[in-house]
Amino acid sequence: MNKRGKVVRDTNAGTGLISIDGQQFPFELEGMWKSDVAPCVNMVVEVGFGADGRVASVQVVPESQLAREQAEAAMRATKDKGAALGKEMVARFGAGTLAGMAALVCGWFVFNTITVQIAAGYSSGLSFWKVLGVLNSPLGFMNALGGAGGGSGAYGLFAVLALCGPLLPFFVRNPLAHLANLLPLLFIAAVCAIGYFGLMDGLKQAQGAALAFGGRQAAAMAAEMASGMMKEALRAVSFGLGAYLSVLASLYFAGRGAIKYLSSRA
Repeated sequence: MNKRGKVVRDTNAGTGLISIDGQQFPFELEGMWKSDVAPCVNMVVEVGFGADGRVASVQVVPESQLAREQAEAAMRATKDKGAALGKEMVARFGAGTLAGMAALVCGWFVFNTITVQIAAGYSSGLSFWKVLGVLNSPLGFMNALGGAGGGSGAYGLFAVLALCGPLLPFFVRNPLAHLANLLPLLFIAAVCAIGYFGLMDGLKQAQGAALAFGGRQAAAMAAEMASGMMKEALRAVSFGLGAYLSVLASLYFAGRGAIKYLSSRA
């Protein structure tokens, strides 16, 4: 039988002592010590016992093995805590809510919402969070495609509030709190509307400038050119996985919130 222990007295002055589970066992250097290094105090050792219950062999445990065992123990503890936390979260919020929140987080922050075909064989994508940065600073669109977009500003604050909306009914016991499930969908719709009207406003400004400098004919040509550029730009833009995840999760929360609100009212 082998047990793990620690040297509490070395063999420099005679018989050494090993502490195992609060008990002390003597050992000798000759015949018992099986390692190439001399024993020292606080050294972790593997102790082998004979049939009579006495120490038969002592071998030092390498530092690398101790480090590996500590890392494995830390991983097991983290895994156990994570599993316990996961069960607690599922019990509190439900699996559907957690899955929907995970889909929203991935759709808004991880996966691309739109992909822009810049040139043949080269495209660049923007997550929903980066799209908010473009809306906050329209001049930074090309920088955003290059991965150096600006901050989302107030849009980011509203995004976080909308993202937390589906969790509100778990903290506020009021039928109206169920309507907070609609916030992600409403926010996505608002962002789409802001982007659309921003493009339309840009076209109107270009047409107005052409009218001021070149008259109606120039304005008509500018409008036709802008319309063509708009169509080409839309052809180069496609929706990514983030857009589908965001819409599906938002529709799920909106439908569930509406049903629960109507049920509570009934």
